[in-house]
Amino acid sequence: MESRSAASMILAAALSAVAHPASAQGSLFTGRVVADSVLTPLAGAGISFPALGRTQRADERGEFRFTALPAGEHVVLVRMPGYAPKTDTIVVAEAGEVRREFRLAQIEATLPEVPVTATLLDRRLYEFHERRRFGIGRFLDSAEFAKAHGTRTSDKLARLPGLIILRGRFSDAYVGNNRERLLNKNEVCRSAIWLDGINLGIDYNVNQLDPSVIVAIEWYAGQASIPAKFNVTPSSPDKKYCGVLVIWTR
Repeated sequence: MESRSAASMILAAALSAVAHPASAQGSLFTGRVVADSVLTPLAGAGISFPALGRTQRADERGEFRFTALPAGEHVVLVRMPGYAPKTDTIVVAEAGEVRREFRLAQIEATLPEVPVTATLLDRRLYEFHERRRFGIGRFLDSAEFAKAHGTRTSDKLARLPGLIILRGRFSDAYVGNNRERLLNKNEVCRSAIWLDGINLGIDYNVNQLDPSVIVAIEWYAGQASIPAKFNVTPSSPDKKYCGVLVIWTR
């Protein structure tokens, strides 16, 4: 009887392993990146999870594949030179696969409201220059940012008034607002990070960015000073932010 019971347990375990192969493989996120107008694959497009520090490049068919993603909600950033970046939010289960197709729109070579003599970089940063001229907030152009002391992005950002760097594991660094503290906790409130016009929330590690690719910085410490396009309602109470840091890259 005992030998039969042991054999039954072994058989049940084997059947369970066969019935649930996905859990052994982990969670997958697959898909492809194409041009919006003609659906041509965009080989070399970057697909990243900023909060996880994971990045891939699309292959010659525009395909990508992430394995072993942690369960939960994640922000995905898709970028390709010459195309408008796109962001998406996916929900990953404990096992299984999520698939997406990202269609990127090509950026027009000219914008009617910007002088035709402006460079491509000037056209991308047109709004930055307009806000800087208006004078609300703190601004650093590429030359000013490059002159700031330090070799990491967090070191150079620390010069901005009211901005405090919150250290994480290893060299991880998050942005906080030293002028605002969470009610009843006396903790520094984190600031929202916008990268090239995309809201990455409060959990973005700024040291993932090489300082050499940063061409402009905008810092709004006071909630009343935040421009309307960056002053969005948090998705949940635990995503509350104090102040906004806007980063523009090459």
